Amino acid sequence: MKVHPDEFAMACEYANSHDFEHLNPEQIHQVMVRGRELHKWFRAHPHLHAAISLSAIGSIFAVDWLVWIALARWFVATVPGSWALILAAIFTGTFHSWLAYSLSIYSLHEGAAHNLIFPGRSPFSRAASFLSTNMCRLSAAEPECYSACHMAHHAKFGTKDDTEFLNFIFPRRLWLNFLPLGSFFNYTDFFVHRTSAYTRSSATSGLIAAIYNGLYLFMLYRFFGLLFTVIAFLLMPHIGFYVDRLRQFTEHNLMPLENNSGARSLGVGFWGLLIGGGPWGQPCHLAHHMVASIPWYQQIILHRYIVGLLTVTQRKQFLLKPIVGFPALLWAILRESNHFTRTSASRVFAGD
Repeated sequence: MKVHPDEFAMACEYANSHDFEHLNPEQIHQVMVRGRELHKWFRAHPHLHAAISLSAIGSIFAVDWLVWIALARWFVATVPGSWALILAAIFTGTFHSWLAYSLSIYSLHEGAAHNLIFPGRSPFSRAASFLSTNMCRLSAAEPECYSACHMAHHAKFGTKDDTEFLNFIFPRRLWLNFLPLGSFFNYTDFFVHRTSAYTRSSATSGLIAAIYNGLYLFMLYRFFGLLFTVIAFLLMPHIGFYVDRLRQFTEHNLMPLENNSGARSLGVGFWGLLIGGGPWGQPCHLAHHMVASIPWYQQIILHRYIVGLLTVTQRKQFLLKPIVGFPALLWAILRESNHFTRTSASRVFAGD
């Protein structure tokens, strides 16, 4: 993904022309103090942290197996008819795709970018870190380019050097990802899980993903037949990709151009876990941007601490509404960005 000058100009104009209640210095200080406490605990308990990381990774693979082997086979055997087979295939393909997204974002973000899954220096930690960093290749994600871009996103947030600039995204760049086979073809450059052109690393990811998912589909065919396999195959590469694009479209869009107030947190409720990719994904993004050196479970702790510091106005700005949550946020961003584009684009670009 690259910075588009027109989007950068629109983001600057939006930030300058709209009121926003930023976190005040006292709030920021309290968050930093709590963040340092959490970081010290994390560094003081490497074995417990390794156990948590192993449990997170193991749970993803275990749940995937449970759904497509145990649950799907039970459902097909219990409920007769082709409709049961079709429903089971839709559920299996969708859920597997979401789990692949969950594993991928955990591997890319916590592993490749921040080295927080197994950060130790022992031979076990180095080997585990290598494997966890490259788990994302099972879904064809490319960790090397992502790592470099993401760290620039933190270091240069909200500037022209932010290689994941997300503070203003034209909606058409989001919608182009939803075209057929959008997870494979570059209809737009609004993606971060792969490179814009093939590299040796991206080719490696493609090969690993083809082997892994090919074995997965072969097992589906052996257990459930051709119809089930085709339906699951049509869903597998796409659902998780769509969710990931929705997450990234909403994390920073129309937010201020500075780290301490420039991100939303989806939270650890239903919408946050669904769109964020699970608790080890990015449901607590504001906490992550403020204290990027702590792992996912401590981000949740820090998120809850931050929520307690926010004013009523700040909660509306940084958090989801109850129940309607993410759909309401997505609609608000689409409506506001389209309205702002219609009313301000000519003035912004004339000034350039």
